Amino acid sequence: MTRCFTVVLSYAAVLLFGLAFLATAGCGGAQDNMLGYAQSAEKAYEKGMDDFEDEDCAGAEKTFEEVRRKFPFSRFAPLAELRIADCQYIQGSFSSAAVSYQQFLKTHPTHEDAHYAAFKKAMSYYELIPGDYLITPPPWERDQASTRDARMAFDSFIKTYPGSANVPKATQLLEEVENALVRHEMYVAKFYLSRADRRAAAVRLQGIRTQFPSSSLVPEAMLLQAQTYLEMAQPDKARAVLEEIVAYFPAHYQSLRARQYLSAIDKVAGGAI
Repeated sequence: MTRCFTVVLSYAAVLLFGLAFLATAGCGGAQDNMLGYAQSAEKAYEKGMDDFEDEDCAGAEKTFEEVRRKFPFSRFAPLAELRIADCQYIQGSFSSAAVSYQQFLKTHPTHEDAHYAAFKKAMSYYELIPGDYLITPPPWERDQASTRDARMAFDSFIKTYPGSANVPKATQLLEEVENALVRHEMYVAKFYLSRADRRAAAVRLQGIRTQFPSSSLVPEAMLLQAQTYLEMAQPDKARAVLEEIVAYFPAHYQSLRARQYLSAIDKVAGGAI
């Protein structure tokens, strides 16, 4: 046992000595190779950037792919990955761009441009949100998967990179996206009401207050919720919601309507007595 251990140590010593010798003997050659590798990577990346700045994304993307493949250990490889995502974004391939930006964040979470990738990922999802066209149903009546993805991405970006210069823009778009989701939820609630399923509508409207508390459309959703409770002959629940509108949104125009409903509820209650 002792002899085997000694042999292992001897082999380890020989290996370490050999590696040290090779490193010392080939120091100059290794440095030259490393310098040449870095210079070649930089030259290739700059070529891609020339095409990129000339708006030749097809040529730029091809060059950036070569940088990734040939110089994976250079500092230009992650930059090339990011530019590929930018090319996809510029060319309108927003789904591919979102995946590429996410992959960059996964592979290089501490990179100095991670905040940029996170913002562009959110913007990619934002660009996928259904638009408002005359020949199609309104956006709030269509699938909201991209809208939800955009909301999550903008929210994550703002919380993760609060010092980024893109935070004000992201905050503005997050509000827009949340309002779009609220409109969809209200559309669904109104659909339930059209089918006389008031309970389902009330639950959906309550969900708006829970999921999107900062949306500017919350008071409108709350008023509809109160109206739904009144139709369900549940004035106590309606009163509670109306009082919250008055308390939390006193300057909102729905606050005036809430006061009118409260006055009507009081009159009915007084008459019942």
